[in-house]
Amino acid sequence: MKIIEIIPKCLFSWEKLKEMKDQDIKFWAADGLNQLRIVGIDEKQKSFYVTNQSGKITWPLRYERLEEVHDKIHNGEITLLSYEIDRLIPTWGNYISGLFKYFNCDKGSFSK
Repeated sequence: MKIIEIIPKCLFSWEKLKEMKDQDIKFWAADGLNQLRIVGIDEKQKSFYVTNQSGKITWPLRYERLEEVHDKIHNGEITLLSYEIDRLIPTWGNYISGLFKYFNCDKGSFSK
């Protein structure tokens, strides 16, 4: 008997973030009110910048911090809610929640 996985895999990775920037891919913040996109990637610092639809650019977020939150979500230590993420990375909760939803992190499947 062959088991078929119907839950989409989480697509989160540094390469996917770079691809989103290069392809000008937009995603929604968790509140559904702000359309966002990655506008800058710093390979040396391994960090990135996000802008919202009004043009406001965030301070840089290191991928390492994002990866830590990602792992906590998939390990069940926190849920994919903005206020929980804000406690770990202040002011980023809404954006990170939306980004992780874009990557299917809310579907319960983990792949790294």
